[in-house]
Amino acid sequence: MSKIIKKQLIGTTSWLVPGTYYENARLVAQFVDFVELLVYTWDSDTKNLLELELPKLNHLTEVYGLKYTVHLPTDNFENVKKVVDFLEGKLEIINYVVHPYVSNEFEEFLRTFEKVSVENLKERVYYSDRMVIDIGHHLTGEKVELNKVKKITEIHLMGVKDGKDHLSIDEKTLSTLHDILGDELFDIELLCFEIFSMKDFIESLVTWQRWKERLCKLVGDANG
Repeated sequence: MSKIIKKQLIGTTSWLVPGTYYENARLVAQFVDFVELLVYTWDSDTKNLLELELPKLNHLTEVYGLKYTVHLPTDNFENVKKVVDFLEGKLEIINYVVHPYVSNEFEEFLRTFEKVSVENLKERVYYSDRMVIDIGHHLTGEKVELNKVKKITEIHLMGVKDGKDHLSIDEKTLSTLHDILGDELFDIELLCFEIFSMKDFIESLVTWQRWKERLCKLVGDANG
């Protein structure tokens, strides 16, 4: 019971409506603990936008206590390093999410930078000391072998139906995730609703809260 009611940090993405990082973060700053900044590449437009919006993003931290995670570039490892070099120390970032790269430099990066976690992909699972488990990737692609996972730092949560992911969360997917992780689900510090629609995010948050409350009640009833 204590595990199920443990405080988790709830977050969502920086692309719920068409707009900038700040415009999306501002929409949900009162409802979530963190926003996942989606930085899929690193070019002059992205850099200039972040430079412009860093003070505003920090203002949301000052006013609402909002924290950030960063989804690092997926195009090449050089851009991964550039984003970390640019952002680290400038925002309250609690996790960097990275896709696996095949290089000795990537291995060294994981050994020396403790705030980065490797995400499982549909086509490949790379086992690292710190991992992000994407339930959509797991259900529609290669399965994560939990006995090989040392620490799950973050869950990417979404609805999955007919082979499609990043949908509004449904109770079937939540029950499947609980079957996989058990009550460890509620011990994982970061839970990100990796969804790209404001409507779907609101629906998903309500579904999550109702499902969790019902599960708490069932546990309470079972314990008498």
